[in-house]
Amino acid sequence: MLKPTAWTAAVLFGASIAAPAWAQAPGQRLSAGPAYTSTDGKAGPPFPRVDVVVRLTGANGTPAALRAKDLRLFSSDAQVASGSSLRTFAETGYGVKTILALDLSGSMSGAPLAAVRSTMARFVNRARTQDLVEVLTIADDTRIEVPFGADKATLAERLKNVSSRGTLTRLNDGMLFAIGQLEGAPPALRQLTVISDGHDEGSKHSIDEVIQQAVADRVQIDSIGLSRSHPEFLRMLERISQETGGRYVHASSPQELDGLIDQGIRALQATPVVAFKTEKLAADGLTHKVELRWQPGNLAASVDVHAPLIANPWLIWVWVLVACFVAGAALLIIARRRRRLEAAPPIRPVPAQPQPVPAQENAHPPATWPGMTNAPEIKPTPPPRTYTPTVVLEEAPPPPPKVRAKTRVAEFFDARPDGTGATLEATAGPVAGKRFPVSGEMRIGATAGNDLVIAGDPTLSGFHARVKLADSVLTIEDARSTNGTHVNGARLGEGRKLLKAGDEIRLGRSIFKVRNE
Repeated sequence: MLKPTAWTAAVLFGASIAAPAWAQAPGQRLSAGPAYTSTDGKAGPPFPRVDVVVRLTGANGTPAALRAKDLRLFSSDAQVASGSSLRTFAETGYGVKTILALDLSGSMSGAPLAAVRSTMARFVNRARTQDLVEVLTIADDTRIEVPFGADKATLAERLKNVSSRGTLTRLNDGMLFAIGQLEGAPPALRQLTVISDGHDEGSKHSIDEVIQQAVADRVQIDSIGLSRSHPEFLRMLERISQETGGRYVHASSPQELDGLIDQGIRALQATPVVAFKTEKLAADGLTHKVELRWQPGNLAASVDVHAPLIANPWLIWVWVLVACFVAGAALLIIARRRRRLEAAPPIRPVPAQPQPVPAQENAHPPATWPGMTNAPEIKPTPPPRTYTPTVVLEEAPPPPPKVRAKTRVAEFFDARPDGTGATLEATAGPVAGKRFPVSGEMRIGATAGNDLVIAGDPTLSGFHARVKLADSVLTIEDARSTNGTHVNGARLGEGRKLLKAGDEIRLGRSIFKVRNE
């Protein structure tokens, strides 16, 4: 499998997925991320060791030299680690996840498109198993030509059939869709590379929305502008790359694309990866936002470091000692009780007391004398009776009945003549005051391609959630969004949740009320 090749876009120019947080310094920029760490050493070094991808560029955008000892990690203004060693990205063996977006408008036909096909074929041959790549084409609409996970043969064959189409170039819409496709990636270089003339026609979204979403999702956008385009459009591409931490390159001719790709591959392979040992960062299973500082230039960039949950070995020994102490005390108590029982005198049974016999007349026989006849016969007195008390055992009361957990009962939404069966009423957010009927499955997000597109909300993911009406039952499911989906104030976990009339749904800054009227 070509676990897709990120040699495509990421190979072009970059090494950072983090939104650039550069301190102001003449002619230099610093960016950082992603950070790799793990407990088993397979996806990264064992914690507290952390590998951080670092990129320092000069005034002309070319990489500048770095030394590991000049880099520090800070958390809440307290230093938690300093750089110990430096490797290139190629030496680490980490993979890259990228999307290549190709402008297929009419201006790209002919020599530019032929050069793009040739360039893509070279990408396929250089792909590694740990890389991921997806290829999109942008014209009147955005199409996924090669999805993540396609094998090399499929990728090469589909790229041969790519051709120009349509009459418009909805470039901004296509880039927003691509950013949404990169959401939910594991720690990896995430990058979007755009090859275009920079001319946008008919998009529903602006260039400012593209930049805002890319910065919020920490996606770096690299771009190659073709010389056929008007300089004003090329400046738009350059602005997108600069403000998202990427790099813009101007191709003076279609034949120059191959050379630019080779330069990008070499630049990616040489990107520095600095090793840190963050012994002062708690292994609490949380993601910590730390600051990377380059001391010589007084530059800083933010980076997210996930600290795996690792039990403190000293704490484990404390619990072992406590458990041994408790077990020893329990055994001592049992032994003492046993000795007391063995030393106690035996319990002797109490003899039964004879019961008094009621007095009778002539209890004593009359006196006798010699020669007396017809003397009464004397019968022996029977021994007294003894009684054994009867012990009555009371039956134990029956156990209380078990209380079953309450189950949320589904509410049925009657279908209307137009096919809808439920309505989402927006009470807050960019679409407040509007009502949206639900029929079948409704995909909600910030990018084109969703059934309900909510623009202008940077806290909303490109594909945020889905609402589904099936068999008159309404459910909602989060699509692994960045900020989560909340129902009645509680954040959804994995899986679907039943909805009832009156439930309140929060997606980013938007709030919807479920109606069944």
